[in-house]
Amino acid sequence: MRQAHRMKKRTLPLIGLLLIAAATSAGAGDVAEGRAAYMQYCASCHGVSGRGDGPLAHLLTTPPTNLRRLSERYGNPLPEEKIAPFIDGRADVKAHGPRDMPVWGRRFNLEDQGSERPAKDLIAKLVAYLQSIQTGPRTASRN
Repeated sequence: MRQAHRMKKRTLPLIGLLLIAAATSAGAGDVAEGRAAYMQYCASCHGVSGRGDGPLAHLLTTPPTNLRRLSERYGNPLPEEKIAPFIDGRADVKAHGPRDMPVWGRRFNLEDQGSERPAKDLIAKLVAYLQSIQTGPRTASRN
């Protein structure tokens, strides 16, 4: 009985961590769709690798962000609620000066005949892809 209690005591935190990881991680399909969207909409400036070295990067006033290092600033896993506003245009990217980066939320809404849900889903998949290319250590998200 005592041994069963100790085993239960050890496995409960592990089960909790696994449930949290499962709830916060995107599926492989989301990452693949996010990568496809990234290649279509973002790679021209941020580069195929996400390092900010795309073929159009030299045309911008300020070099594009190295997206592989977002976790250094925002924590790892990336908090979607902090990253999505940069993509959809709710948060200004000050380094861009006048907004060189397109307001993707508006563009995605237009592509989906004004429907907001598909645009939000696509942005979530972009964030999932960005999470998959992070080079920093996994830590708790910073607020």
